[in-house]
Amino acid sequence: MPRKPKMQTSNDLIRENCEWPMTAGQVAKLTGVTTRALQHYDEKGLLCPERSGEGVANNRKLYSPEDIDRLKQIVVLGSYGFELKDMPPILDGERSLTDALADRIEELRAQERYLQHLILFARYAEIVGDDLFETLAFGTSEVDAFAELVRSSPAYADKAIRWESMDDTGLEHLWDELGAIIVDFLGGEDEDPFAHIESTVRRLRTWFCTYFFEVDDLDLLGIWTLFEDGSEEAEFASEVGGEATPGFLQSAVFLVWLKSMALELSAMIEGGVGGDAQPSISENQVVFLVDFVCRSCGYPVPEAAELDGEGWATMVEFFETVAGYLQNAFEDKEIATLIDPDGESVVDGALFERMAQAAREVELFPERG
Repeated sequence: MPRKPKMQTSNDLIRENCEWPMTAGQVAKLTGVTTRALQHYDEKGLLCPERSGEGVANNRKLYSPEDIDRLKQIVVLGSYGFELKDMPPILDGERSLTDALADRIEELRAQERYLQHLILFARYAEIVGDDLFETLAFGTSEVDAFAELVRSSPAYADKAIRWESMDDTGLEHLWDELGAIIVDFLGGEDEDPFAHIESTVRRLRTWFCTYFFEVDDLDLLGIWTLFEDGSEEAEFASEVGGEATPGFLQSAVFLVWLKSMALELSAMIEGGVGGDAQPSISENQVVFLVDFVCRSCGYPVPEAAELDGEGWATMVEFFETVAGYLQNAFEDKEIATLIDPDGESVVDGALFERMAQAAREVELFPERG
């Protein structure tokens, strides 16, 4: 059976029908690659044609058919997203294109995950009402204030004592555990992104309860403050995953806390505290809600006998902040869907606004004339 004739490639046609060697101008005309780009490839050591020689026709660059083949590879690799600095091993046959493309795909996936975290962080900044770029650089103003309360608590002081009593092995294990959580958080892939976030926060909560103090789903703000700008944990997270990692972790904890708080308040409202069936919220209900939100979030609440007008005002201010977060979240359809995909919550942004307004109007300690 006669062999099929070998098909001629574009490279074969170029080799047969062009005069060699070619000047830079001729190569530019043939390939569409500018002479400036050819010069750049030469400067980077990617494509270094022979020269005509000192004193001969201005020592021009002279390109061979092999140079044109290499130029085509450079153009193709560039179209695949490879940077010039990463091309030499592939061009020189030291690394297969298949392996390089596999690594490139993983890099792109990592970039996609980073952008997903950044999108969530941007929404988190919108909810708390801070400027995105300011928040990326310095953290949120609210977390700074709440962190001061957490650090001044007796439980936090006990944590410091426990850490000081740990030996090197215990401390190393502590940081290794946190590092593993961060790596999995940044690199994990899940069909449901929020499920991955919730899984991360559950692990952070276990770690926090082990090495700090006990918290529940409504008291996650202690973990939120953990990654405040300048803290040991924030610096460690930056070392593991980059400068933006503490903020990404804060946004993850915050959104999970927001979901827990929304569902809890929704259940309470269905049980008779406020809601559409009760257009006005009674003073007793408001006091109950303010006290509940403050206590469940770990905000220091004075004993009833010690509570005064100033103490109540600070509790109301904190309650307003939380209600504002929830209002902003539920007015953002994408965030509302993210934290409540099944529509379990019966609350909406308007209800939280009404709660905050009702709290402002309560006068537990009216001024005496």
